[in-house]
Amino acid sequence: MIKAIILTADKFEDMELFFPYFRLLEEGIEVDIAAPKKGHIEGEHGYGLEIEKTFDDIQSDNYDILLVPGGLQKERLQL
Repeated sequence: MIKAIILTADKFEDMELFFPYFRLLEEGIEVDIAAPKKGHIEGEHGYGLEIEKTFDDIQSDNYDILLVPGGLQKERLQL
């Protein structure tokens, strides 16, 4: 099975995450979403999701596709 990982953070652009997420699922691809920390995050337009994996939980060898919606901005990652 093909696996994809989407890296995001709080205040993501909703459609940049959800549109490719659902398209990947429609194609039968297993998709995980990771953020800097676990818990609830919300997009800029109020759509939210629960994050169960952090960036530290991810092992790149387990994935065939990496998606970074809109790029990760330093302010969003709080680096």
